[in-house]
Formats: sequence, structure tokens, C-alpha cells
Amino acid sequence: MLPDLFKKPQKAEHENEHSFVLWLRKIIIIVFLMILAGSFAVMCVRMSKENPSISTTFTSIDSILAPSIYLSFAYKFNISCLIYYDYAGKNETSCDEYVTQPNNTGDKDYPYGGNFSPKKVKLTRYDDIGPYFVYLDINIIDPTFNNLTESFFRMNLYDTENDYVIYNIESMNKIKSGSMTPFEESLFYLNKYTLTGGYLYKLGFSKKIRRILSKPILSYIGFPSSYDSKPYIESNIQSVPAASLNATHLRVRLSPRNFILEEEQEQRNDNILAAVGIIAAYYSSIVFIYVFLFGVDSMKPWGLIHSGCCGLPTFVDQDDEQNEPNEPNEPNEQVLNIESMDERVKELEKILKCIVNDTRKNRSNSNKNNNSSGSSIYSNSTNDNDKLDV
Repeated sequence: MLPDLFKKPQKAEHENEHSFVLWLRKIIIIVFLMILAGSFAVMCVRMSKENPSISTTFTSIDSILAPSIYLSFAYKFNISCLIYYDYAGKNETSCDEYVTQPNNTGDKDYPYGGNFSPKKVKLTRYDDIGPYFVYLDINIIDPTFNNLTESFFRMNLYDTENDYVIYNIESMNKIKSGSMTPFEESLFYLNKYTLTGGYLYKLGFSKKIRRILSKPILSYIGFPSSYDSKPYIESNIQSVPAASLNATHLRVRLSPRNFILEEEQEQRNDNILAAVGIIAAYYSSIVFIYVFLFGVDSMKPWGLIHSGCCGLPTFVDQDDEQNEPNEPNEPNEQVLNIESMDERVKELEKILKCIVNDTRKNRSNSNKNNNSSGSSIYSNSTNDNDKLDV
């Protein structure tokens, strides 16, 4: 199809019609190429603006690492930690080594902050030996605290395996030099709660891992890309009034709400290889339409090998080569170079004249031969009659 775009018009008996068809071919080819180029450009623009989609897989696990917790308050307080190996708390151990007691952070609204960062505390199913729960007891020890004052604790949860600590937006930006992604920043707001004294808070959490594309250029092309894993948690909380707790004392219970690891992997639906495949399908449809309009002969030769491109030899069937008639004394190029039907007709007239002249000569020669043979026979017969008379 594409060679027809550069084909020069040839002279023929109906020159206007032949030229019109050739130019019509060129116009249709140009329109088809514009459609292909426009489709490819649209797909590239859509691909550049596309946000990666998320494919999710679920895996059953036996234990989950307890999350880290950051607590902040307007007054001084302390934190104590206990690990329960049964539901009633009869079998418990201290986990204060994982607690960083609150100190003054200089924050305007919540100047005192402390955290619980377990590195080895894994909570298991109830059918295992445990541990099952982590309890954090929080006590307000500031003498200036007034029970009538409405003040609340701020609690943030984050995954212990993450490579940064979520204390607040300012510290997050300092750690990451302001280069945090929107997803990483959203983790600050994902598990953020407000607590007050006199309540038991049952905090359930589940484990998740987000795999983020680390080399987006390769993903645009369509090649497999590497991923950066960002573990995080999702949680919910339930507050229960407790008679044993007063306004200066509150308790938080940590336990997994399920033992399913949810893995989220970013992937791109559109890439350059997919766009090239779609364009190839469009081109096949266009070639079919072109053949339907102008016939199968418009696509010959079929390929590069048949046309002898790049120095490749052309292959001709020997049977066809033997069946081709040999034209005497006149090369094929001379016949192929006849540019008009008039010249062909003239050539045919010359051939016919030669044939007619040869036929006439043959007839005259045959008549002469017949006359001479007839006269000789007549003379011989008269001589024989004379001999008989004697």
C-alpha cells in the first residue's frame, strides 16, 4: 500500500481515468496514515496522563507485627506497656523496652510526645501460644492538669517496618526533605485518632503493603519494572467506658482484626508496546479496506523477499519460466517499453501486413507450380497419341 504513495502516473489510453485512480489512492493512503498517527498520538497522551491502577492479592499469614504508635498531649504523661498471652491477662509480660517516654517536642498544640515502637512483638492467632494483645496504659502526671479542662490525646499509628517515623507533618518533611509522595503523606491521616481519659480503646489493625513503581520510564515502555515496597496498616477503633479508669487514665488495646496480608501493586494498563500493537491492528484493518477498494493486485509484490529488496534474490518458479514463450529476435524490454496503444496497434499492423504479403506470395507460387505441371502433362499426352497413329 505504501509504495503506491510514491508511484508515478503512467501514460495509458485512458490517461485521465488512470491518473484519477492513482491520485485517489494517494489521498486515501494519506488519510489512513493521518488516522494512524492521530490514534497513536491520542494513546500516548492518554498513557502519559494515566494514573497507575492497583492489583490486589491476599495472602493468609500466621502472625502480624504490632504497629508503632505515637501519642501527643498538651500535658505531661507517661506510658506503660503489657503483652497479654491470654484473653483475661493472667499471663502477661512487660514491654516497656519498646516505649519511648514522652518529652517536650516543641509542638505548639501538643508539646509532649512519646511513642511505642515494637520491633519484635508479633501478635498471633488464638490457636497459637501468643502473644495476642498489647495494652498501653497512659497516665497524666502533670500537676497543672485540670479535670475540667477539655483536652484530648492525639494518636497516630504507622507500620513498624516502614523506613520513616510518622510523628507529624513537619518531622516527615524533614526526614524526607519534602520529597514525600502523596501516598506517604496520606499515611499520617489514615490512622489518626483523638482519645480522652476514662475509656478503654480497642484498636484493631490489618497489614498492607503498597508496591510502588520505582522506574516509571520502563513501565511506560512496557518492560517489567522494579518496585519500592511501602508497608502500612489500616485500623479501626472502638471506645468503651471503663469504671476502673478516671479522667487522668486511659488504656489502648492492640490486636489484629484479621491475619490476611493485602498486597497492592501498581501497574499500567497502557504502554508503548500496547499502543504499537493496537496501531498494527488498525493498519491490518486499513490494508483490508484498501484491498477491498483497489483489488488484490494493488498489494503486489507481497513482501520484501518477493520484491528483491536489500539485495535479496528474487525467486521464480522454474515451471513458469519454462512455460514462458520465447520471442524471436525482439527483447522483452522493447515490448514493455511501448508507451501507448497507438504504437502497439501500428506494430500489429506491420506484423499483419507481413503475414498478408507472405500469404499472397505463397498463393502465387502455388498457382504457378500448378499451371506448369498441368501443361507438362498435356504435352506428354499429345505425344503419346501421335505415336499411336503411326
